[in-house]
This record gives sequence, C-alpha cells and structure tokens, in this order.
Amino acid sequence: MIHVVCSNCGIEILVPPTVQGRWGVCFGCGARLMVPSENGDAEEIDLDFEAGHRIADRYVIEAPIGKGGMGVVYRARDVLMNERVALKFLHPGILQSQRGMKLFVQEAQIARRLRHENIVAVHDVSSTPDGILYLSMEFLHGSSLRAFLRHCREQRRLIDVRLAVNFAAQILAALDYAHKSVVHRDMKPENVMILVGEQVKVLDFGLAKVLDEQAVPTEGDKKPSRVIGTEAYAAPEQLRHVEVDLRADLYAVGLILREMLTLRTPIEEQVEIQKVRGDVAPSIIDIVQKAIQEPKEDRWRNAADFRARLMTAYDESYRQTAAAQVRADTQREVSTEGMVLLDGGNFVMGNRTVPDEAPEFEYFVEPFYIDIYPVTNRKYAEFLKDTGRAAPKFWGLPQYVGPDQPVIGVTWSEAAAYAAWAGKQLPTEAQWEFAARGRENRKYPWGNTDPDKNRANYGDNLNIPSLVGMHDEGRTPEGVCDLAGNVYEWTSDMFLPYDPVKREAAAQHGPPLRTIRGGSWHSPAAELRCAFRKGVFGESQLTTVGFRCVLPVKRG
Repeated sequence: MIHVVCSNCGIEILVPPTVQGRWGVCFGCGARLMVPSENGDAEEIDLDFEAGHRIADRYVIEAPIGKGGMGVVYRARDVLMNERVALKFLHPGILQSQRGMKLFVQEAQIARRLRHENIVAVHDVSSTPDGILYLSMEFLHGSSLRAFLRHCREQRRLIDVRLAVNFAAQILAALDYAHKSVVHRDMKPENVMILVGEQVKVLDFGLAKVLDEQAVPTEGDKKPSRVIGTEAYAAPEQLRHVEVDLRADLYAVGLILREMLTLRTPIEEQVEIQKVRGDVAPSIIDIVQKAIQEPKEDRWRNAADFRARLMTAYDESYRQTAAAQVRADTQREVSTEGMVLLDGGNFVMGNRTVPDEAPEFEYFVEPFYIDIYPVTNRKYAEFLKDTGRAAPKFWGLPQYVGPDQPVIGVTWSEAAAYAAWAGKQLPTEAQWEFAARGRENRKYPWGNTDPDKNRANYGDNLNIPSLVGMHDEGRTPEGVCDLAGNVYEWTSDMFLPYDPVKREAAAQHGPPLRTIRGGSWHSPAAELRCAFRKGVFGESQLTTVGFRCVLPVKRG
C-alpha cells in the first residue's frame, strides 16, 4: 500500500499501487488528490461530458448538476424510459481503491432497494466502456437544504419553526424506513433536497454501512483510517472509530434541526436556541438536546420515536400559542362581523365507508364563530400591507386576483399567520365538519341533495375560483357559504387517521401532512361531501386551496 497525504486537510490515506499515476479524491475533505507514479506524474481522467454525449446508447447528457467528494452528477435523458434522470459518475481515483469500490457498490445495492417518498430513487447502476461506474437516479427539481440555509443567513431571516420541524420530520421518516437495513452515516444539509411543495428527500446513502450481521468486515472496517461521513455532523462515536448504529444519524439530524432554528453551523460557537429566538417551545428545544447527547444511550431510541415526539411537541406548542393569541385578542374585542355563531354540541363525524374518513363516531365541539366566507384577496391584502409579507405566488395571474375571490396559493403557515393577525384561528377538522354537517348529519353543507352548478363551483365548471358567496343555494342552514367546492380549506390539524392505533402508527411513519377540507373548483362531486378530507404538505402553494377562520366563544 502507498501512503498519500492530502495537501488540503492533512489526512493520510492508504491506497493500492494500482492507482499510481492517477487522480483521486480525498475521503477526508473531497479535494482532488494526485497519487504520484514512480516518475512523479499523474494521468488526468476526464469526466467532463458535453451536452448530447450518449452513455450506453440509453442516456443523453444534457447539463452538469454538480461535483462532490464521490463523483460528478449530470442531468440526462433516459431515452429508453423517456424520462429525465440524474447520472452520478464515480471519480476514477476512488474506483481504483478497494474501499472506494466497496462504498460505491454499497450505494448501488442499498439505494436501489430503498423506495420511500422522502428518499431519492436510484434506478440502475452500470459502467462506461472505459470502466467508470455510474448511478442512474431520480432527477429532482429543487435545491439543497445547505443552499436554503445559506440563503436564509444571507437574508438574515430565521427559518419558520413550522418549516424546520416539517423538514426534520420528513428526514426522520426517511431514516425510519432506511434504518431497517442501513445507517446513512453522512447526514448533512448537503444530502437533503427541498422540492416544490415543501417535500424533502434524503440523498446519498452511498457512504452507508449495511446492518447485516452475517457480513464479514474487512480489515479496513475493523480499524478505519478515517471517519465515514462529514466530521462536522458526525456523532462522537464516529470520531472515536467505535461501533456506529442508527443513533449516529439521529445525532446528525439533531444538529441539522438546531442549525435550521439558529442558522449556526456545528463548527460555529453555539448559543442556546432560546437566546437566538423566542418562538421555539421549550419542549422542542428539549427534543433537540436529547438528540445531540454525547452518550448515544441518552439519545432517542429510533427515528420514529424522535419524529413522533417532535411533531407532538410542535402541535401542542402551536395550539397553546394560538389559544393564547385568541385570549389576548378576544380581550381587545375582536370583531365577529362577517362570522356566524355556531352553538356546538355533539354531532356525528367521519364516514364508515371511506378508509380515510373512517370510523364514524360522535364528537363534541364547544360553541364558536366561523367566517361566513373564505378569506378573500381583499382581506388578505390588508394583512400583507400591515405585516409587510410577500404576496401569494399566483397574484401575478389575473384570473386569481379578483378582490372578492378567495385567496389561493397560501401555505398553511401563512394561513395560520393571517388567522393570528386577525385574532382568530384556523378551524380544527371537527369545527370545520360541524359547520358543514351540523347536528342533522347532512351529506353536503346544504343538505342531502346532490351537487349542481347552482350550489357549488366544482368539476371545472368555471375553471377558476368564483367570487365568494356566488353559489347561494349551497349555503348551510346556519348561513355559512362555500363550504363545498370553490377552494379546499386549510384546517389546523395534521392529516392522520381517526382510529387511535392507526393514528399513532401514521404519526410515527407517515409523511407530515396537513388536512384540507371541502373540495375545490377542480374537484369531482364526491369531494364535496362534509366528511371528505385530504392531506397535503403544509407549505404547498396551490390554486385550489384557501382558508377561513374561527373564533372560540369567550367564556365568562
């Protein structure tokens, strides 16, 4: 073996004689590394492909995406499947080392088996005619979490707590699934992609070590020459070269979540979260601290437990904050103009015949006020003027900006912010369904008569959201309008099964979705039923989703 010292980070690496005269990549820092031959020269291996270059008569190179410690990534067209893919080519220098080959084979074999909505899909592994190995992967439209964090730092803008928790929850959902067979070992913001609609995907399980009890470790595995993974996010046991298990990944996620909340990287001087910002609940801070404990025995047991506790803590803190806001605003006499008072009581909720709506059960709600109409563009503009927030993304399109059309393209967080600004709340699912269904157990808000164009805007009747209150025949007996069709409406609740057992399992393993109700202008008639419910990512900006507010009745 040949001893080579990286001039960038100083790590000593053992490489076989077969790589003499070749270029490689340092496992420590990702810098390019020359392995000298006997005459001191190194052969340059070219991984630069021009647009139009064909790989294996199947892939056509379109453009480079980026470079990393393991290789180079290109956007390409799979002509066989007629889809866009990402091709990741391994640096030839790594290919020549036994350890590099092992890591790449692990990436190919493990990643192809991982099929989860929060993990990038790997389609195939192959090699070029000159022996360069590459992966064909799902092509992602988005940016890395690292790029997002960098942007927030540059703008000096803290990340919304809801968004940070949501991103962490999705990362944990991916790890919970993957940990059945593999530990990632290199979790960091660079390996997390943020897609449109707040979806997150974890990348690069190629540095993972298979949890296979029957695998025979190599000498390098028994005493590795360096840490597998990026040291800034590595757990203490990784740095000490001792046994690593799934809790190393949870440690890294704790660091990532802390970084999202403080915008300070792990290598920077750390300040307590509560000293950076005052809007993070103590329970969430405690959860982060537990994840980054030095003894791994003191951390969360698994990703599912970490995720469930994090989501529960956020939901509880949101409800407490919203309740406190409502109490404060109620004391200053928030106007109930434009709202209907519902006296509450017991009613039948759910639908036994539809899985997402089952079971059917009796539920009690306290009296509350609810907006007669969804929040309009006119009302939302007042909020924007008062708070200085950015306008919804679709306000540049004339078909969506009528003053009396419902506001659309608003995320769950933005809708909740408006509600708090108005001294109100987003309705719970139970409040929304009680308003639509009443004690009479109506099938539709107006009764049991099937929908038609006079009662609701649905089925692309108009192809755009109509003016609020336009479908007066769809009004409830209590006087609430537009609860069916026109726009779906955000509720305050997570999208989870009603059944307690299924609910707990979904909270641990399912994607973190928010519940919308009521159907939209694009919906089929079945979605106009009072019991219909659907889950979407909270930061989705959709032309079919709006919201309305509620106000609990002041006691005493």
